[in-house]
Amino acid sequence: MKILNPWFLLFLPLIAVCFWVIFGRRESESVYYSRADALARWGISSALPHLWRGFYLTAILLAFAAGLRPVKGISRKEEVKNARDIFIVMDTSLSMNAIDLKPNRLETAKKEAAAFIKKRDFDRIGLVVFGGVALMRSPLSFDRKAVLRLVSAIKAGMTGEDGTAIGDGLGVAVKHLAKSSAVSKIIVLLTDGANNRGVISPEMASDFAKNVGIKIYSIGVGGRGPAQIPMDHPVFGQFMGRIEDALNEPLLKMMAIETGGQYYRAESEKRLSEIYDE
Repeated sequence: MKILNPWFLLFLPLIAVCFWVIFGRRESESVYYSRADALARWGISSALPHLWRGFYLTAILLAFAAGLRPVKGISRKEEVKNARDIFIVMDTSLSMNAIDLKPNRLETAKKEAAAFIKKRDFDRIGLVVFGGVALMRSPLSFDRKAVLRLVSAIKAGMTGEDGTAIGDGLGVAVKHLAKSSAVSKIIVLLTDGANNRGVISPEMASDFAKNVGIKIYSIGVGGRGPAQIPMDHPVFGQFMGRIEDALNEPLLKMMAIETGGQYYRAESEKRLSEIYDE
């Protein structure tokens, strides 16, 4: 228990005066109401003055307690001091529209990322998306509502170039986290493919991360084997196509191990939720 306004104890003498005023008037009140038979005829209980004294006393004590502002547990200042800085780096390539996770890989990744963010009361969260290029969507921020709005707005293909630039996505996050003085710096990487675009290789990005104390937790999204995916044809319209499992698990495992993080495979929405809980 911690008292935020200890100076409020200076009002204790005033509280004592109030007690004396309330309980020191008993004799005078007994003169005003000396005839019990009259009180009974008027319908006034002889206990009424005592009830009013109790109300006054309770109100004064509650006001005094509220003024002290007692709080339980760790202060926000201490929580913020021990906060972590976390970047979510999310793949938005068109393959994330595959429906082996319902309703599709990207929407499942967004839903579970949002649930994770809502639990990070005192951590700063940043957001990077990547397809053929990487885009910073949010720098590190305590404003969870703002980050959640940006997560909700993520769309497949939003970077304007298709492809999977894992290294560039990591590079953007590492560049910003390198400036952080947080006790723990983390990147949560979600992808369903292999690096095939970009300027920075994933290996180079993970080396940079390791050198500045950043842990990479990589999550491979999608089932094993071929998956169905909605596609558009200029003549026949939308149809259901098929893509192969292109996830580079050895690379994702290597980056996690090298930086002190961990690799996970999320083949279902349930498994992705469990991973975030860990």
